[in-house]
Amino acid sequence: MNLSRLALSLGQSATLKLNELANNLKAEGKPVIHLGGGEPEEKIPAGAFEESRKMLDGGFVRYTPVSGTLPLKKEIAAYTEQHYGVKPGNKNIVVASGAKQAIYNFLVSVVDPGDQVIFPAPYWVSYPEMVKLAYGMPVIVRPPKGELLVSVEDIEAHFTSSTKAIMLNSPNNPSGQVYSEEFIRELVEVCEARNVYLLMDDIYNRLVFDGLKAPSAFNFSRRPLNDSIIVSINGVSKTFSMTGYRIGWSVANEALSQAMVKVQAQVSSCPSALSQAAAAGALREGNGFVDTLRAGLEKKRDVMVAELSKLKKVKLHKPQGTFYSFPDFSAYEPDSAKLSALLLEKAMVVTVPGVEFGQEGHLRLSYCGSEVGIVEGVGRIRKILD
Repeated sequence: MNLSRLALSLGQSATLKLNELANNLKAEGKPVIHLGGGEPEEKIPAGAFEESRKMLDGGFVRYTPVSGTLPLKKEIAAYTEQHYGVKPGNKNIVVASGAKQAIYNFLVSVVDPGDQVIFPAPYWVSYPEMVKLAYGMPVIVRPPKGELLVSVEDIEAHFTSSTKAIMLNSPNNPSGQVYSEEFIRELVEVCEARNVYLLMDDIYNRLVFDGLKAPSAFNFSRRPLNDSIIVSINGVSKTFSMTGYRIGWSVANEALSQAMVKVQAQVSSCPSALSQAAAAGALREGNGFVDTLRAGLEKKRDVMVAELSKLKKVKLHKPQGTFYSFPDFSAYEPDSAKLSALLLEKAMVVTVPGVEFGQEGHLRLSYCGSEVGIVEGVGRIRKILD
């Protein structure tokens, strides 16, 4: 039997594939060091654990409303008001099975066949394929050679009559770079003037270093939330170290949110009741967990930067957030897939090729594991390349 053209056109998620590979190698007893991962090693917040246990002890885990439980929405509203400058109502919030599903809900709700969705490189590996799933056309904006950020003018130059949305991830996976207040302000102005959706992928928004803050697009909007073109995507996976719970959410105007509810109802019915209870517990716990996680990641970032600086030909923009670095290895080998395969074979170090993020010559190295692993992993790379 034949597969659909859509399924055949989609690429596999490189990050998930490499994560599986690393786990399989470890299970075989191989001395692999995983610098390709995308989840913190910290345990979940105590509040998440307690709420999970309470629900299991009660023995009552059933369907929830499609858009999420009221207790979780209450915590999301308070969290959004505190950190993003806008207070959403219940009908502005759609809880999903991870931020990835929230993005999918958005794309399916606004994109018609042939519509264009613009995003800058380097980008999260799933963006192009998710746009294709909605029968849209991904339009990639490339930064100048040697840079990792684009300008608003670069983005605006790619607008056409078919442009439906802009997608922006800041702090950025894979580069760790943070787009400036001026950039976000100008981008909001352009999108509002053209009536084009601006999806802000805020999943790493609070994991920023050196006293920086990733700007919220809502702070620069001239429109009330229910007339807004801004869609904020967030979740507990990265900031609260809860990747396996699969809880994300969107904050958007009511009309768009209700469309996303209809999509989600037909795809997954509702997010896990157990996971929603845990997410509410994590958000209710407050800033302590996130502050501790961020401080630990900043220290690991400094270790990664120090170790990479020992390689003779690597160029690196110091990460400002997330838990990723995106050094340029092109002086050693311009083909990032070839280099990544070499490092796995010769050094037993897992990395992610930059080509998967739309920027050849780079490798993504994560620093969400142990400091010992970072030092050992980069040391092995140095022995092979230098």
